[in-house]
Amino acid sequence: MNKHLKKIILAVLTLGAVFIIATVSINIFLKNKLESFVNERLPENMIRSYDEITVASFGGSLSITNASLIIKNKKDSVKHTFINVEKLKISQISYWDYLFKDEIHIETISLENPIMAYYKDRVLSSKDTVQKGIIDIYKPIIVNKLIVNNSRFAIYEKSEDSTKLYTKKLSVAIDDIKVDKNTVKRKIPLEFKSYRAKSDSVFVKVSPYENVTVEDFSIVNNNALFEKVTLKTKYSKKKLSQVISTERDHYDLNLQTLKIEAIDFGFNQGQFFAKSKMVGLTAPTLEIYRDKLVSDDLKIKPLYSKMLRELPFRLTVDSLKIKDGNIKYEERTKSENMGGSINFRNLNAAISNVSNTYNSPEKTNIKINANFMDNTPISVDWSFDVNNKTDAFLFKANVDALAANKLNSFTVPNLKVRLEGRTNKTYFTIDGNSEAATTDLKISYSNFKINILQKDGKEKNTIFSAITNIFVSKNSKSDDNSFKEGTATANRDKTKSIFNFLWISIKAALVKIMV
Repeated sequence: MNKHLKKIILAVLTLGAVFIIATVSINIFLKNKLESFVNERLPENMIRSYDEITVASFGGSLSITNASLIIKNKKDSVKHTFINVEKLKISQISYWDYLFKDEIHIETISLENPIMAYYKDRVLSSKDTVQKGIIDIYKPIIVNKLIVNNSRFAIYEKSEDSTKLYTKKLSVAIDDIKVDKNTVKRKIPLEFKSYRAKSDSVFVKVSPYENVTVEDFSIVNNNALFEKVTLKTKYSKKKLSQVISTERDHYDLNLQTLKIEAIDFGFNQGQFFAKSKMVGLTAPTLEIYRDKLVSDDLKIKPLYSKMLRELPFRLTVDSLKIKDGNIKYEERTKSENMGGSINFRNLNAAISNVSNTYNSPEKTNIKINANFMDNTPISVDWSFDVNNKTDAFLFKANVDALAANKLNSFTVPNLKVRLEGRTNKTYFTIDGNSEAATTDLKISYSNFKINILQKDGKEKNTIFSAITNIFVSKNSKSDDNSFKEGTATANRDKTKSIFNFLWISIKAALVKIMV
């Protein structure tokens, strides 16, 4: 072997040895840095532990097994957040960026089988948490991908049924994350480019009375799909009436899919915002029951325009669509029965500008088509301007032929009234605001008759029925194509909902025309 070849081999071996020594040294250095960070740099109110930190000599990777973190209040040391991770792996740390760009650049951070629990009622409020940041960041941290696999996450609160939120088999991936000394002070302490998430089970307690469940959901490229969504009152109808002190609706909602497109959210000048191009609800079935024997809720009920205007965050939904919906409303007014019902089937709706961010004169527009009481087509065109503080609105509707006896499922148990005859066509326009409304109505009807029933709701009260029908016009005109028209004004009862306001407005016009 000549001298020249020996020199080349010696140089290669020397460089290899230097590389191995440098790699091992840097890995040991990084391991020590991580251990130092975990043990010294985390705040005192964070209790941390782990079984082992291992280093891949040539991969620039670190693994932590059985890591746990417990966060407690600084003032009273009450523990409120518990995190356990079976394995945390930090892969492909860039030595070059660390040494020459003064930043920590990581290809992937993965968490396997994490379990997270947060006890909301144990946390003491602290106004300076966001401004000061959770930890001090000396070098920017850039992560190409954060992956969370098969996690369980729960939020608990102080109540008899303490679970506020629970999800299992939740997996999340976030791309192009950046954390530095400025981002950690924000309400969302990091910047990111995109995210994906999926889970096969979600439970949310939305109030002391109602729960939401989702069988499956996924978020991909800022588009979310929730499947088999339910919102249900946790009590039976009878039990709810026993536990509430004032009127409250009993809900049973089943939704095939909920789709949210082009999601965007965050904080702008300290205020939270949420945006979506389109929200779609497919095949919702909603049953609402109200027991009117329970004491009235005398709180002021804002109209929808005011509710949107006074949301505590900025909401922008360009379009909301409902497809193939069914709604049933039951109301009980008599103690001897469970009430009567009305329904809307095959309901389709298109709503634009569900928002409090646009400027006048742009309006929220609601267009609805449905079958009322099974087979009577009804169309609605409803609009209002969120920025108009008088809460002015315009509500227009067309109702096709309706057999009056279809309404008996509601009027008999609740009003002790049985109807006969038919309406051929009804048009009405309600021009209202938060105080009052004027209704223009025209209606064609024939052979209309009101039968007042006895207290048992079965037999006809002949005398009262005869007297009532003296004052009610039997037909609108001499033929089915003729209309009776009228205009009436109704004052709003602000302790009632918008639907009560619409009903008393229509009723005022009907009474003026027919009586």
